[in-house]
Amino acid sequence: MWILAGLLFLCTMVFGADPLLNDLGVHSWAAEEEKNHSCLPLPPPAPPAHHSSAEGMPPLPLPAVALRRTEKKSPPRPPVLIAKIATASEADWATNPTDARNLLKWMASKLDLHFSDMNLPEANIPSDPKTVPILYRTGHDAFTFSPETRAKLSSYLRGGGTLIFESCCGRAAFLESALEEARQLIPERVPYRLPPDHPLFRSFFDIKEFGFRPQAVKAGAKKEDAGIIGIDVECRTAVFVFRWDVSCGWDEQGDTDSHHCLGYDIPTAQKLGANLMSYITSERASALPMSQAMEFKDEKEDKTGTFAIAQVKYGSLWKTREAGLSMLLNTFHEQTGTPITYEREQVALSSSHLFDLPLVYMSGHLDFRFSPEERENLGRYLRQGGVLFAESCCGRLDFSRAFLQEMGKVIPEAKLTRIPAQSPIFAYPNRLNTVQARPQLAAALKATMVEPELYALTLNGHIAVVFSPYGLACGWELAQCPYCMGYVERDALSLGINILTAALLQ
Repeated sequence: MWILAGLLFLCTMVFGADPLLNDLGVHSWAAEEEKNHSCLPLPPPAPPAHHSSAEGMPPLPLPAVALRRTEKKSPPRPPVLIAKIATASEADWATNPTDARNLLKWMASKLDLHFSDMNLPEANIPSDPKTVPILYRTGHDAFTFSPETRAKLSSYLRGGGTLIFESCCGRAAFLESALEEARQLIPERVPYRLPPDHPLFRSFFDIKEFGFRPQAVKAGAKKEDAGIIGIDVECRTAVFVFRWDVSCGWDEQGDTDSHHCLGYDIPTAQKLGANLMSYITSERASALPMSQAMEFKDEKEDKTGTFAIAQVKYGSLWKTREAGLSMLLNTFHEQTGTPITYEREQVALSSSHLFDLPLVYMSGHLDFRFSPEERENLGRYLRQGGVLFAESCCGRLDFSRAFLQEMGKVIPEAKLTRIPAQSPIFAYPNRLNTVQARPQLAAALKATMVEPELYALTLNGHIAVVFSPYGLACGWELAQCPYCMGYVERDALSLGINILTAALLQ
């Protein structure tokens, strides 16, 4: 028995309890060693110097004289960008009491971006993000939110707010509880490790490698992996969980004999912080796209003769843009007059219901793998005349690579090839010789107007799969989505309509 217990302990030490943390040294020997180097609360800033009684100054005359118009006045306080959540134990959350403030000061001096911060008691957490766009919770110890706080935070995140969790000094107890709390705040969304092409790593500074402190390297930190976990709402990452410490870097604290931090080095922490603030402020406007205010209802209960599309469910983040498909169907109906149903339906790839649908839609951001049952069922569906319309939402590379790899296993006898410019799919009902790229894609392609890029897989003379490696759904939703590698609204809708038309006419 003791041998089994020892093996389980060693596995925990090496891998950690949560699969997302497996290779991040959460319970490594280096992480255990760090606990011997205490991270104590820093002393509060010294109060302004006062003259001693021997150097007494006469009291100011009363009533006080107002400042003259020519005298310099204090500038107005910049708007609050980030609120640090304060709990009862200052020894837990306030070991770096001015971390957020110092990051904002660094951004003001280096980048000329001016914001302010505040401390916010946990009981005063807002459910609306309008006044405080970012909430920041850091600490060493395990914690839990109350049901009331979870409800407010869930509303806050869905309304466009952002929550940052940071394990100060890289402490495992805080990290694991933060990840569990994050899962409960948005239970329908899958947390994931941010891939290298996530906008966080290029929103201001282009960060391709990450610098770490020596103790973090001993714990397993790798220069190519930031070790940040995210949870998305729509296409926006609304929750960030930092495995490695950033707060000591924001406070510009180096390592000492008594402080060995499992974190990023100071330059990396500051650049990540600036990128984080840039990403969040840029995404605020796209948190609630125009389409969210629109309702789509079927005009008649009888669905006979109507065109319906179901969205594919699979084992990854399959739901990105909630209203995009409805917006596309609405525009398709207005332009072609085709009777359609707006009912949002999802279908599992392993389900027999797949064969009741002429066309299914698939989207995502992340890497994925189909199960053997999903591959077999999808292959039969496509060979029997079904159509799969897929897009890499926001143009994410991980999804594109996974999709191409999986389709090679689903239909090994045929390959996805680029649809030529002269294909009818670019001519009817909308002629699309060129399309306009969104700013991020235009920067990558070094052109604003580009040829539309679609790929198709043909079986027995019919198009079985149409795939866009660049984002369409953000355009369908009329969302700003500043980091989307895709096409503008007008052209994304036109491409979608042409694809649906081609699927119906074949």
